[in-house]
Amino acid sequence: MKKVTMQDIADALQISKNSVSQALGNKNGVGEQTKRLVLQKADEMGYKYKKDVVYTPTDNQFALVATEFALSQKSFFGEICLSLEQEMTARGFYLTTLPVAANDVSQNCLPRELKEKNWRGIFILSHISDLFVKQILDLGLPTVMIDHHDPHLRTDTILSQNKDGAFVAVEHLIQLGHTRIGFVGNVNFSPSYEERWEGYCKAMRHYELPVNAHYTITGIKEEQAALYQALESLEEMPSAWFCVNSGLGFILNSYFQSKGFAVPEQVSIICFDNTEFTILAHPPLTTMCTDLRFMGKQAVETMDWRLRNPSAPTVNVAIGTELVLRESTGRL
Repeated sequence: MKKVTMQDIADALQISKNSVSQALGNKNGVGEQTKRLVLQKADEMGYKYKKDVVYTPTDNQFALVATEFALSQKSFFGEICLSLEQEMTARGFYLTTLPVAANDVSQNCLPRELKEKNWRGIFILSHISDLFVKQILDLGLPTVMIDHHDPHLRTDTILSQNKDGAFVAVEHLIQLGHTRIGFVGNVNFSPSYEERWEGYCKAMRHYELPVNAHYTITGIKEEQAALYQALESLEEMPSAWFCVNSGLGFILNSYFQSKGFAVPEQVSIICFDNTEFTILAHPPLTTMCTDLRFMGKQAVETMDWRLRNPSAPTVNVAIGTELVLRESTGRL
């Protein structure tokens, strides 16, 4: 069998042999995207090279891409961002946050810096749009998505165990004796919310309870007026509610307080995400908690692993959730 040479790689990619040599030697003469293509082709063709040399960093600049909306959610995504920054600094990496405006998302316009600078890797935080993310992945750089995934986006991801967490949350309500359990959340907003809906349905099926369309609110905006209007239109009120996030849980609790319902004596509430809303609510809300600091740390661990294993299959890391009991559901 013929031995693969640098010229073979160069011919396959239609670039110069010198560019291949610079890429495999981790030199500055070629960009990161060219390096990625050369390394991928070298692995495909079975070319032997010193990987420990190739992945010795010459530029430790990494980008964090997120919508302005996500970055404004300090109590949730702020914890992840802080953890990312601390972990990257501890490893000698530099992280630059690139906010994306809503107009840029709708026009599929990537941040200018993303194309112009020599990034070593990219983190994508939360849901943007699949087409927007696809453009980022097309840059050919190591990329880790945090709190978002899609079967069409082939990259490493860090998530919460949304489906299992929702199952445990609804199971807790059932164990308290509830059989009429409502659901609140826009399942089309993100895959995470859709998975929490699936976990809710799975728990109801498991305990042979009906999923009642009259009080499963699956397309609600996260705002007080919209939720209040939806609740006012209900002909029957369930005895307990599962909310896909703490913001909706807070609004739901406020509604019942304004109507004179006693929580949890007359209605129980459980939500996902252990933010400040769960503590500010009266009474405080029982919730499913994801360790956000650990999520950020795991994202950096995954990026570090990907840099050393560029040809390995993509990984999907799901962080386990914990049930945090508070007064909004009472006690078992």
